[in-house]
This record gives sequence, C-alpha cells and structure tokens, in this order.
Amino acid sequence: MTLEWGESPPKQHVVIVGAGFGGLACARKLRRSSAYRVTMIDRHPYHLFSPLLYQVATAGLPEDDIAFPVRTAFREVDFIRAEVTEIDVKTKQLTLNGKRVVDFDHLVLAVGSQGTTYGIDGVAEHTLQMKSVADSRLIRRSLLHTYEEVEDGFLPTTALQVAVVGGGPTGVELAGAIRELQDEIRREFEDIAQHASVTLIEAGPRLLPSFHPKSSAHAQKTLEKMGVTVRVDTAVSRATATSLHFTNGDELVAGTRIWAAGVVAPPTWKMLGETDRANRLKVQPTLSLTDGIWVIGDAAHHADDTGRPLPMIAPVAIQQGKHVANQLLRLARNEQLTNFVYRDKGQMATIGRRKAVVEVRRWLRFSGTFAWLTWLALHLAYISGGRNRTSIFADWVWNYLVWVPRRAITD
Repeated sequence: MTLEWGESPPKQHVVIVGAGFGGLACARKLRRSSAYRVTMIDRHPYHLFSPLLYQVATAGLPEDDIAFPVRTAFREVDFIRAEVTEIDVKTKQLTLNGKRVVDFDHLVLAVGSQGTTYGIDGVAEHTLQMKSVADSRLIRRSLLHTYEEVEDGFLPTTALQVAVVGGGPTGVELAGAIRELQDEIRREFEDIAQHASVTLIEAGPRLLPSFHPKSSAHAQKTLEKMGVTVRVDTAVSRATATSLHFTNGDELVAGTRIWAAGVVAPPTWKMLGETDRANRLKVQPTLSLTDGIWVIGDAAHHADDTGRPLPMIAPVAIQQGKHVANQLLRLARNEQLTNFVYRDKGQMATIGRRKAVVEVRRWLRFSGTFAWLTWLALHLAYISGGRNRTSIFADWVWNYLVWVPRRAITD
C-alpha cells in the first residue's frame, strides 16, 4: 500500500475478547491511540464487578449496581456482543457465533475464568456456583424462598441449613453475608428462624490460605462469633440433592449448597498453546502467546519470582491489561517489548459489617472497622461508572443503618 504525502498509515486493529477487569484496563489505555482502533467482544453487554456478586446473592445489592454497560464505557471503542467460536492464528481471524468473521492485527484474550468441580460426583448437579449474575440470582432465590417453603410446610426445617464450600475470600465473604441475612430475616420468620445455620467448609488446614496465619485465625474466630460453623481439613467426596458427603464419612444436610472452591480458565482455547492444570495458557514474560496474540488475567499462566503462577484475581488482570496496552504502544513506536512484573499491593476480605482483614504486606496487617472501611473505599474506587458507584455507596449506607433484604420481583 502506497501512502500519499502527509497521509497517515491505517490504524491496526486490536480485538479484545472479554469485558472483564483486564479487558477494560487494556481498552482504556488504547482507546485514544493514533496507531490502533479497538474492538471489544463479550457475550454480555456489561462489565460485571464480580467481587460484589456475593452481595447480590445475599440480597444486599440490586444486580444492576454491579453491571456496567460496556457500550457506554468508552466512545472510542467498538463493542460487539457475541461469543468467539473460533480463532484462526494463521489468517488472524475470529469467528463470532459460528458466522461472522472479524480480522485482527492483535488479539488480546481476557476471557476470565469459570468455576471448577474438580470432578467430584454430584457437585455440578446439586450445588450452586457464583460466577455470574444468573448464579447470584439462583442463590438469592434459594436463600429467601426456602423460608417461605419451610413456613408453609412444603420443606423440612433442615432446608434452612446452608453449606458454603471453599475457605478463600469468596467463601468467607459469602458465609458471613449469609449469616447476617439469616439474623436480619429472623423478624419475618420468628417460628422457624432458629433452624437456620451456615457451615463453611475448607479442605485445607485453615481459611484464607493465601493470607498470613494470624489473619486466617482472626477470620475464623470472627465467623464463629457470628454463628458460622467452620470446618477445616474437610474435603467433599460427593454432593446430593439434600446434603454433602465428606471423605471422612460425615454427611451434612443443607437445603442450599454453594460451591466456592476454586476456578479454572475456560478450556475452549487450550489448543492455542501449552496450558497448566487450570487450563491457563503459558505466556512469555512479555505476556504474548504468539505473534499478535496476547493473554491476560485468569486465562494467563505467568509465573512470579518463585516460579508459581500469579493468582487469578482482579489486580493481576488489571495490571496485565495495562501492560499489554503499553506493549502495543511500544510496538507502534518501534520500541523493544518489556517483561511483565506484578506489583502486589496486598489483599483483603470482608467478613461482615465492620468486620474485615487487610494485608498490605506480610508484616502490615489490620482488621476490624478500619479494615472494613478500607475494603469499602477500595471497592468503590474500582467500580466502573459514576452512577454505579453512587448507587452502591447509597445502598451500603442504607443497609448499614436499616437493613432490609432486597427481593426482586422475579424471586
């Protein structure tokens, strides 16, 4: 192609698959680039703020508060609502919904993760997971409707027992929120409320295994004070329609069984390269997979200084999204690529109102009200959209002062 005098070369096409934390971070830095035009593709028309899914599941927030429309995020970025069904690396083409073909110069895979059952019998059929708005809606329906069913005599009182499997941040936050929901709903169902309970199950020796042992111990002690039964060193062997069975022979009857015990990358794109046990594609230090293809977030296997892959959490995805955007900008300036270095800014988990644990460094840890306020502030800062941020803040203030479970009409 011959350019006329003063004519700029055509922009290269960057396609980002996935409107999660990593995909949005990448698009945000590239949206005004003179070298690239950006298209984002996702099966949903919104960015889901997944760290607050548990609050939708426990009737604390409306679901539209944590879903931000992608089309309104960046005017400079084109958005296509579709599912990628095929990637042709040689021709640099994507097939959408088995029909439409989209060409790309650079492809950024930011496809996130999905829950895993580890192949345990009955888990997929008889437990609820929490990876989408639909999942949270099912959990909320189970938690709230069970009271109605028990009150009317259609279910036994044991149906009010809730089991949460997985002692990571998601499981801890969910167990604490469910216990608070049970305490608040007691006023509506005085005759049966005493039968409601929450049991948190962790296969390992302690909760929050990525945290300092003192933070783990504090989280367990706080949950137990709230009335949550915590079972560590307890692995699930199978699930049924009414209970969980453990490898030690015990059985726990529970009307609502929630599986929060781990995630893996989607297996769809394993054929693109070498993967690990969690289906994550092993990327180069620059985060490139092959020429023109980049992988970020939960789908990428990138080892830290110790050789272990980085955790599948939002801060990693955000930093990787920004890094790939910078890499593309460097390519446009004919500069050398740089290796990705993750900057760990700490971790946190909320246990309930005015209850949380925060670790900035292994030696800098705090808990209680200040940790809870820190958790609130950081999550508000990460939420996309001023309307969503304002609405969530108002809901949190209202819930703190006068808490009433939100019941959707569809419930």
